Formats: sequence, structure tokens, C-alpha cells
Amino acid sequence: MKVADYVTLSRVVLTPVVMACWVAPSSQWHWIGLVVFIVAGLTDFADGRLARYSAHTTRIGSYLDPLADKILVLGSSLALVSGGRLSMWIVFVILLRELAITGLRSVLPPGTTMAASYPAKWKTTAQLFALGASAVLIGWIPDLLWGVAIVLTVWTGGEYFYHYWPKN
Repeated sequence: MKVADYVTLSRVVLTPVVMACWVAPSSQWHWIGLVVFIVAGLTDFADGRLARYSAHTTRIGSYLDPLADKILVLGSSLALVSGGRLSMWIVFVILLRELAITGLRSVLPPGTTMAASYPAKWKTTAQLFALGASAVLIGWIPDLLWGVAIVLTVWTGGEYFYHYWPKN
């Protein structure tokens, strides 16, 4: 494993910390969790840049990075659902898309890779911003961010199926 892989792994390690802070009854803990969440979210940008900059991309890193994203997004989402700050249907849409993409990967011909598209990267960013906003705010700002995130979630899921579904 390379440095970038450890940065990716830190996102997984930080997720339970975020979850614990966001299920705490005190809003002070929600803000502390937001800081930890921001650090975890920044690792998503840092790991790829580190791997490319050092020219040390690894197979485990290409597997861990999207998995770490899913763990952070879904774990944080569930913490917000348990606190009544996020609707379960949003988590269901995200989970359904991720399971569908995983299923799609399983039917691809051997050796085919599905690199993250730029809209999919925007999707992850939108989800992270929406989660952070939902952790500490109420009202139209989290709602607007979730609107963008859900549109990108569905759009990019459809985009992957359009481009990668076996043609024969």
C-alpha cells in the first residue's frame, strides 16, 4: 500500500467518528462531527491527487477509493436519518444506485474498468455538501443541496448503464 491508499483508508476510519458525533444529542457534537466529516471528505480529493502526482496508483487504491466514498456517504446518511435530519428515501435512492452500479460491474466483460466520470465526481461532491449541510442546518439550503445531489445520483447511474451495459 502507498501513502494515497492510507489517505483513502482514513476516510473509512473517520466515518464512525462522524456518525457518533452526528447521533449525539448536542448540536456542539454535530459541529465537531462536521469538522471531522470535512476532513474525511477532503481525503477523497487528496488521495487521487497523491496517487497521480507520485505515479503510484495501486489496484487496492482503485478498489478502496469508491468503497470508502460509499462507506462515508451511507454511514453518515444513516446517522442523520437516526437523528431525524434526513429522510430515509434519500438514503434509499443513493443505496439503490450504488447497488445497481455494483451489479453492472459484475456483468462487464473481464478486464473492463468503469472509471469515475466527472459528473460522478460532482455527484459525490454534491452528496458530501448536502450531508454536511444536513448535519448542522435546517431549511432550504440542505434541501437545495439534496435536490442537486439526487439529480446527479440518478443521472450518473443512468449514464453508467447507458455507456457500460453489454451491447450483445
